[in-house]
Amino acid sequence: MRVQKGGIGMSGEDVGTQLLSVREAEAGDYRTINVPDLLGYLQTKTELTRKTIAEILIRSGRLNEVQHNPQQFLEQAQQAIEAELRGLMIDGIKYEKIGGQEYEMLLFEEREILGSDLNQVLVKNSIYDEVSVDSEIEREFAEAMSTRTDIKLFIKLPGWFMIDTPIGTYNPDWAIVKEDDARVYLVRETKSTKNQLKLRSSEWAKIQCGKAHFDTLQVDFAHITNAFEV
Repeated sequence: MRVQKGGIGMSGEDVGTQLLSVREAEAGDYRTINVPDLLGYLQTKTELTRKTIAEILIRSGRLNEVQHNPQQFLEQAQQAIEAELRGLMIDGIKYEKIGGQEYEMLLFEEREILGSDLNQVLVKNSIYDEVSVDSEIEREFAEAMSTRTDIKLFIKLPGWFMIDTPIGTYNPDWAIVKEDDARVYLVRETKSTKNQLKLRSSEWAKIQCGKAHFDTLQVDFAHITNAFEV
């Protein structure tokens, strides 16, 4: 195998891509693998400047990996850049109350919460006899919450209950009223893991925005994996 190395050159404000080509010899047959325009592709996908993208790629120290699988390299680079951009967008995000607007229980009574029979769980302490769930984690959570005497009320927040974030709307999972020595109002997001690396970057970012939103309202919000954490 003969590798003709290339890279990204930066000179002042000018940024150019030197394409890589790899020639593989198989039974005397030479094939050339041309690497696509790295900067052009990533600029289109991320809307960053070519100079910024070039600096990111150079500082990553992984440019040599592009020769092994150009398309995979581009896709992974795009995912990594977009994940960082989401993080930057939500960093320091602040929510403010506008005109004292609040969601009231009346909204939940007026708007029907629909779900198919296949994803309904019978419960004792909700505004309906059943709650709709989207996953096995949510099913287990609802079943466990229904047996708790300290949980006076819990509901699966419907799809129209949305929080605006810089990366799209966020629909948290549960609203809970817990009463022990005192009555507290909780909002909880249930996922199978708390490990940021095992969640989609957009999921993690929206959860952080949800926390910022409910902190402003002085409502206890947390990301949990089971009912025992409530």
